[in-house]
Amino acid sequence: MSKRYLMRLGKTPFEIADAFQTLDRNLLGTNSGNLIYGAASHKLLSTQDTVVEANHYRINAGLAAEVNAEYDGFILPLANAFRPEFEDELRRTADFLERLTIPFVMLSGGAQLPLDGDPSALKAMEPTVKRFARAVLNGSSALTVRGEMTADYLTSLGFEDVLVVGCPSLTLHGPGHRVEVPAALDPGAPVGYSLETKDPFGGELIADAEVSYDATYLPQEHGTLEMMLWGTDPYTSADPRLPLARSHPQFTEDRAELFIDAYPWIDRLAQMDFAFGARAHGTIAAVLAGTPGVMLAHDSRTLELARHHGIPHLVHGRDPLPGSVQELYAHADYTEFNRGHAERFEILSGFLHENGFTHIYEEGQEAARSAYEQRIAATAFSPAVRTTWTEESAQETQRLAVLQDRETRRRKTHAAIRREARTRQKRIEEQLDQLVRRAEEAEQRLAEAERRATAAEQGLQSAQKLLRTLTRQVQEADDRSQRALRIPTRVKKAVTRSRAEP
Repeated sequence: MSKRYLMRLGKTPFEIADAFQTLDRNLLGTNSGNLIYGAASHKLLSTQDTVVEANHYRINAGLAAEVNAEYDGFILPLANAFRPEFEDELRRTADFLERLTIPFVMLSGGAQLPLDGDPSALKAMEPTVKRFARAVLNGSSALTVRGEMTADYLTSLGFEDVLVVGCPSLTLHGPGHRVEVPAALDPGAPVGYSLETKDPFGGELIADAEVSYDATYLPQEHGTLEMMLWGTDPYTSADPRLPLARSHPQFTEDRAELFIDAYPWIDRLAQMDFAFGARAHGTIAAVLAGTPGVMLAHDSRTLELARHHGIPHLVHGRDPLPGSVQELYAHADYTEFNRGHAERFEILSGFLHENGFTHIYEEGQEAARSAYEQRIAATAFSPAVRTTWTEESAQETQRLAVLQDRETRRRKTHAAIRREARTRQKRIEEQLDQLVRRAEEAEQRLAEAERRATAAEQGLQSAQKLLRTLTRQVQEADDRSQRALRIPTRVKKAVTRSRAEP
């Protein structure tokens, strides 16, 4: 009989949506990097006679009973889960996990920390993190994490069962995957790059890529998808070399490509000779394509993944950033990645086995792998999203941008109202819980007082009974004493006679 697993995903790799639906329903989870580890996790657990379905990011305590009744397991792939913006989702996930009775595992999570690993920014959410971690450990043998920095953070909170497994995205092609690096990068070669829009840097490298190579910007963020579809300007930057404004040549010349499905993204990178950038899964997508890439690590998320998997990287602010793509290419050494990939794969494999799950790369799963890959090949994925407004007049583009901006602000307002409503509801529920606890405590105290009063009444009745018994016994003893002291009549007469005689 087939098994059904539910997995935390915006969509399965085979659920196809167009760009506007993807934006509207936030199927990227704000970042298309989620597609990469989601696709890999989905494939990994899609074994013989197993169906893996997406929860479409819907998770709360109320769904647990339904999931327990309908599914045989729950899989929780996570990215940078330990961050303030994700706390509400983490709390809802803990609510859900605490009520699960079916087997479940977390497939890696990460803390969002600065490069030095300082967790002070997460201090306020520690109770939520601890509750979530306890919920995971109640059903699984360990907390699996993306790297040593997250492991150190959870250990500092008192959790010892922490296992570093990296990111499940690197399991996509199994334990035998390798990246071969050609000796040179030819001038004009196809090159892809990514950008961290919240912390943009690397203008000199990007400028060189634009001039010296056939460069393609591969954005990942929800905001850039909105820009490409509606002509909005969600970012501000003082560096015109960075593709953050719609006036950048990557957009005006219709060269930027944003993928809303994992497999076409990987296939596109397979057509390139090199990739670089600050987005972790931008580089990982290249690695999965067999294309050499260098990650520009700028926080704990990118740094710990690069370290664990042996992905070539430079640390922003610590390592000198090359001024040319050719210099950066010299850092693309995949010796460590190739040497240790199978060993790292085995760590995650062992964890799954320990918790009762099998995976598609085990012996005996060859037919399942073949069927899965045939299904991928037969799926008509959405093409890359490109700029939609290049043929419009500036006035038309601006009008659409204004309308979309209004719609975005309306949605943000509604989202803020919903968050405030949830916060108030939670506060009211906590107050009600406190009142219920106080009422229960008062009832317990009243019951105890009644018990003591009853015991005291029974004690008083027993004392009164004992007193009556003692009183009766004293009276009886007194009577006996009186009788004993009474002089017989004949003795009295004898005494009288003796006194009368001379």
